[in-house]
Amino acid sequence: MLEVANILILIQIGIFIFFIILALIYSIPILLIRRFHNINNIFTANLCFATICCSICWLLNLILVYFYPNLLSYIKICVALNYLRTTCTLQVPLAIIQISVNRFCSVVYHTKFFFKTKQWAMICISTQWILGISISSIWPIIFHSTCEVPIWIEVYGFLLTVIIPSLSFTIINIMTFKYVHSSTNRVRSLSVVSRNNRHRHIKRRDLHLLRHMIVMFCIFVGGWSPIFVYSLIVFTTPNVIIIQILMILIQISAILGVMNLFFYNHELRKYLFEKILFVMKCFVIR
Repeated sequence: MLEVANILILIQIGIFIFFIILALIYSIPILLIRRFHNINNIFTANLCFATICCSICWLLNLILVYFYPNLLSYIKICVALNYLRTTCTLQVPLAIIQISVNRFCSVVYHTKFFFKTKQWAMICISTQWILGISISSIWPIIFHSTCEVPIWIEVYGFLLTVIIPSLSFTIINIMTFKYVHSSTNRVRSLSVVSRNNRHRHIKRRDLHLLRHMIVMFCIFVGGWSPIFVYSLIVFTTPNVIIIQILMILIQISAILGVMNLFFYNHELRKYLFEKILFVMKCFVIR
């Protein structure tokens, strides 16, 4: 049993490192290359950054729990770790919701230039991080003198990370789909041809991104829900092996999420493919 646990720990560390590298490969070109500095890429880069922070926190948690458990006997370290873990995990669904909020505003208020600016993106992203940090502050406030987690805080974490974001995400996307569906009938002053062209333009551009975000959120919920549900069912005596397997499921869902980002971003994918071909040609010439 101990050997299986150790193997699973090493697998988790390897997956964490692989995921962080994959997310950095996606994010770095967006941050450094000017032609990728558009609103959609800024929001997806923020999502990547949130998942990187989440992975680093959980990797740190894994290392401390299994390799340096004595450090967790210090209340301040334990509480700080729980706070960071909760905050960084929460940032992932919030980042996905922010992308949906941005898409809703750009569709509904398509004539407002402000919703197409980087200032708007920075306001959304700043709000997301401040909100996540504030909501998670229950850890240092309530558990400043103990590291024991009661079952109600597990329920709170499940609601905060999965249930409430799922409801918010669903409501925002229903509102967007409803607006797009009724946009042709609502714009009476336009001619039939221009109205149909506008409707098709909205559906091609915005519904594609919305479907992409729905897939992303389903991957996130599918990855995180099992470990929360299992922790609530067997709160007092969880099986370490099962917990580690469910953690690997979370990591796989994160990798699938980043792969989905690559699949959606055709321009970035083309750029990276060209760079890979260039490097391969250089090696062949040598």
